[in-house]
This record gives sequence, structure tokens and C-alpha cells, in this order.
Amino acid sequence: MQEKLALAALSAGPGAARMRAWRLHAYGAARDLQLEAARVPALRAPSDVLVRVRAASLNPIDVAMLAGYGARALNVLRALEGAAEGVEFPLVPGRDFVGHVERAGPDSRLRPGQRVWGVLPPHRQGCHADFVVVKDEWAGPAPAALSDAEAAGALYAALTACAALRAAGLGAAGPGAAGRAPRVLLLGLGGVGQAALQLLVARGAHVLVGAAADVAPLATRLGAAGLLDRHAADYERQLEEAGPYDAVLDCAGLGGEEATARRWRFSRYVTLTSPLLRSMEARGVAAGAACAAATLLAQNARAATSPAPGPQPGPQPSSLPPQVRWAFFSPSATDIEQLRRLTERGQFGVCVERVFPWWEGAEAYERAQRGAARGKLVLDFTAEAEGGSQPATDS
Repeated sequence: MQEKLALAALSAGPGAARMRAWRLHAYGAARDLQLEAARVPALRAPSDVLVRVRAASLNPIDVAMLAGYGARALNVLRALEGAAEGVEFPLVPGRDFVGHVERAGPDSRLRPGQRVWGVLPPHRQGCHADFVVVKDEWAGPAPAALSDAEAAGALYAALTACAALRAAGLGAAGPGAAGRAPRVLLLGLGGVGQAALQLLVARGAHVLVGAAADVAPLATRLGAAGLLDRHAADYERQLEEAGPYDAVLDCAGLGGEEATARRWRFSRYVTLTSPLLRSMEARGVAAGAACAAATLLAQNARAATSPAPGPQPGPQPSSLPPQVRWAFFSPSATDIEQLRRLTERGQFGVCVERVFPWWEGAEAYERAQRGAARGKLVLDFTAEAEGGSQPATDS
């Protein structure tokens, strides 16, 4: 009880412009996060909005960033945005959220009091705090069909999935090769995989999922045509015989090397796991980017010359050589609005594994570090600690 009372005291009284925030002062692990009183961030541009956070989710990149993942490249991006974003520490994690607009710049389409969901790129200070400042185009009206916990965990994974679909040539509805439904193999059914599956189904694709057998009910509920058990002894044979594929989407962290590790036929293999940021960290931004580009070229060369299985029955993928592509999270106002429309039509939803009260942020990160979550992990900033405390803002 005393601990909760102390945490509640972090929220200062009205007029103090203070807030609660989970912050990191040096790269380490979840145990190094500290819940502190911090200044409420100020609007920096005419289109900025200040959002009072109701809930925010944890993403794998949040966990990786605690250990310094991508720090060199992200610091370059911070510096390019100017002094206000050039401070690395204290670092507030958190990439996506739901809340209410507290203040809005004159050029923002969002207005005070509006319920919004939003997302922040990794170089920006995050949303595991009572308040967050976000560019207008990185937020939008939150879908009424989603609870706060669901809306909070939607956008980072879903926008990453949107980028993967574009890289695979599946960014818009419509037929695939020869006027038929695109045939897609989706590897992994975590947060991004679940989002990608729903987006593919909404676009009329025929989707097979390669994942553990225990997620088969979830895959079916989200619209998959079938599941190939990655633990099965004949998994390799199943992958080969279920093809060819217009696209293979790697949402399981396998990387581009997996494209030529199996005997399967595909037009495009898209992975969300690239060596780009780690290469930049090890070699410097310019040299690291060049090294990563060489790696991608080599992966494509191997894919183009890799021996494939013989002719298979059914429609064939493109006659062009198979390609390997990398996809990265990219915030987009157009995608955010499209996701809202899909949600309101019942074509997109979010699975939540557990909601933690705001004072259990360290415990939430420890759970995230263990991996294998079957749904989103969310921090609830509306929960009341003993002693009843609410976030404060200046008058």
C-alpha cells in the first residue's frame, strides 16, 4: 500500500504541468526503467497535438530499445528533427496509444476532447506516460468498435503490416496474378502477423499461416485458409507442396536468409527482420547502410539462382525471378484512417493478452521480454492507485 501511495504522489496538483512517465536513463533492461515525475511535453509545431494517454501498448521494439537497439541511427534522426528531439535520455518508451486530445495546434484537424489513437516512430519520445505530443498525421479518430486496451495496441503492429503488404505488392484490394486471389504464406502470428492476416483477408487473399499448432483456432477466426504446423516433422514438405506463393511474409523474425533456406516457389519474400539498424550501430550510419544494402543484394542474387522444386499444380506465381524485400514500420495518416474504417466494418481487431495498471510498467516489460505473447500487453493509465490520483495538467 505504501508503494502505491508513493507512486500516486508522482502526479502533482493542478497547475504544476507534471506527469507520470516511465523513463530510462541508460541502456539496460526492464529493471532499469523508473517511474518518475516529468514535465508535460509542449506543442512544438502548429499541427502537433497533446494527448492525455488512457492506454498504451508494449511492442518488441520497445524492449529492444531498452538495450540500445538502433541507438546510433535513431540519434541521427533525432538530431535531424532539431534540438527538441535531439535528447536521447531520459528515454520514454512506448510506440502506440489511445487517449483524448488535451490541446491541438491551429493546423491540426484533431480537436480537444476527441478520442484518438496514435503512433510514434522509434526516434520520438514515447507514450508510456500520462501525456504525449504527436504529429497530427500520426494520430486519428479512434474507432468506437475498439476498447481502449484494443485501440492502444493496434497501430504500431498494423502499420508495420501495411508496410509489409506494400513491399509484397499486396497493398491494395484486387486480384493477383492471372486475375485470381493472391496466394500468401504468412510466417508467424504475433501482433504484426495477426494484423497482416486480417488485412490480407480484407483484400481477398488466400492465406496460409505457418505457426505453432496451438494458434490454429486464432488463425481460423481471423480468416486464414489453413495452418501449417511449424513443429510438424513434415513441415518442410508442407511448405513446398502448399505453394507456389505470390508472397511469403516473414512476421516470425526469420530474416531474409530464410528465403533460400527452403525449397519453395514464391514471387516475393518480405521480412520485417533486417540487419540495417544493427549494422549501422556496429559500423556507423553510412557504412552500416551500405553493408546492409550489400546483404539485401546478395539475398536477392541467391533467391534468383536458388534451385526450386519442379512444376507444381495450380496457378503459378509471376514469371519474374523471386525477390527478397525488407519492410519497416512507416506512419501514415492514410493507413490509420483505412484501419479505422476496416475496424468499424468488423474486418480488423486486436487481441489483448493482459492489461497492466500504470504502476506495473516494469512488470509489463519483464513479461514482454519473455516473448511468446498471444496478444498485446497494455498499460492502463486510467487505473487508480490507492490514494486515488489522476494525472494533472497546467491550467
